[in-house]
Amino acid sequence: MRVILVRHGKASKDPKYARDEDRPLTGRGESEVAVLAQWLARAGITVHQIRHSGLLRAQQTADIFARQIKPAGGVVAVRGLLFDDPVDELARELALETEPVLLVGHNPFMERLAAALLRADAAQPPVWFATSSTACLDYVDGFWTIKWVLHRELAEAGSDAGEG
Repeated sequence: MRVILVRHGKASKDPKYARDEDRPLTGRGESEVAVLAQWLARAGITVHQIRHSGLLRAQQTADIFARQIKPAGGVVAVRGLLFDDPVDELARELALETEPVLLVGHNPFMERLAAALLRADAAQPPVWFATSSTACLDYVDGFWTIKWVLHRELAEAGSDAGEG
């Protein structure tokens, strides 16, 4: 089983968005997420389904990934991926999944989820999630391991290397 954890792209801080859940991605946020999504597509990374928190910026991030990796199970909003949601139940459920999934959420949730899956101290998370970053974890023989971590800077550098 494989899970790909993604923190949404950079979101607007414009005060016209009075409700946090209405904040969209910035243009830069969209671009950075697109670079990550293209990197995954070029690498042949597939998932059955993309799940997001339901907040606009997470939905937009999920949609950008979906355009590149085309998950058979589509894109769905789910509960349990918000900032301060508990991680233990989701961590148990992920071990029971039969198909790879991509989860788009928020910090500190994503860092706490990675810590729970990897049996690490949540106070010192083993994976740092900047905006527009992703980590792939594999579940093998009853344990989660880190397969790879990709931050926007590395993805951008990799996309430049293939051009020209």
